Amino acid sequence: MGRTAGGEYVEGAWTAPGFSVDGRGKVVGLVNDNVPNNWGRWGEDDQRGTVNFITPEVVAAAAALIRTGRTVSLAVPLDATGPVHPTRPGVVHLFGYSGADHVVGSDLGRIAPGFQGADDYLFMPLQGSTQWDGLAHIFHRDAMYNGFWMGNVEGFAGARKCSIQLLKDSLTSRGVLLDVARHLGVDRCEPGVPITADLLDACADAQGVGIRTGDILLVRTGHVPWFYRLEDKREFWSVGAPGLALDTVEWIHGKEIAALAVDNIAVEVEPGEDPEQPVYPLHVRLIRDLGLTLGEVWWLEELATECAEHGRYEFFLTASPLTITGGAGSPVNPIAVF
Repeated sequence: MGRTAGGEYVEGAWTAPGFSVDGRGKVVGLVNDNVPNNWGRWGEDDQRGTVNFITPEVVAAAAALIRTGRTVSLAVPLDATGPVHPTRPGVVHLFGYSGADHVVGSDLGRIAPGFQGADDYLFMPLQGSTQWDGLAHIFHRDAMYNGFWMGNVEGFAGARKCSIQLLKDSLTSRGVLLDVARHLGVDRCEPGVPITADLLDACADAQGVGIRTGDILLVRTGHVPWFYRLEDKREFWSVGAPGLALDTVEWIHGKEIAALAVDNIAVEVEPGEDPEQPVYPLHVRLIRDLGLTLGEVWWLEELATECAEHGRYEFFLTASPLTITGGAGSPVNPIAVF
């Protein structure tokens, strides 16, 4: 197995990439021909992307949306029952010691006389639950957001550029829910059906909510809840998923959205709209080209009910990632506050 200089897979051969990388870790001379894009918008060395839209003024305005103090979690349970993509291992939760050790009088009682407690461990892919895809998650033409070489993300040190840890103080802003499933009058959007820019506009108009610079946009399809109702979970992975269409790239860019989260597995529609394109083309356009942080496997059911009952689809949202050094993504427990 190997690759061409352009990065395409070839059988039984390998060609060195035909470019060099400068001291800042950027591919020399690389021009992003995908339009629109945000490369250079916040400086040639920017590694945070569209979260730059979330200014202190945006956060303060979002905080003014808090009226009742009611909070709603937007996370699925972090356990072995969730929809983890088949290419990833599942979530494993183990205990080092527990109440059982104290009940039976294990050796822990000798080591720590009089102590009683529990200590546990979590082993999981960082993209294995409700989570953010960071800017080090997706590459194209050997580069990630803002022209940084994909080799900056390595097995030993992790992401030395565009790490999720750089967003530790970010992703608190005005949240907006576009409940596309409810707008269409369905329990869930059908797999393989693209959610277009026109549909997002129509949904926003019907809900009476506008999209502003610095918003964190949430799109409800009803797809993740369907996973939990299925007896045969394999169906979830075989039929595809509803998701955003490619024509939403310009829409998202024009709205100056800070981040986007959807209650499906990959944000974008599956199967893709163009079978000639590589898998997950919207990931390339949104993460790599726009520098947009993407949320996947979000739980939006209670939020949707709250919004519908009060006719209010805007709220204060806090969803900062864990400070994972060199991480390409992070689990998150987003909280909407009304």
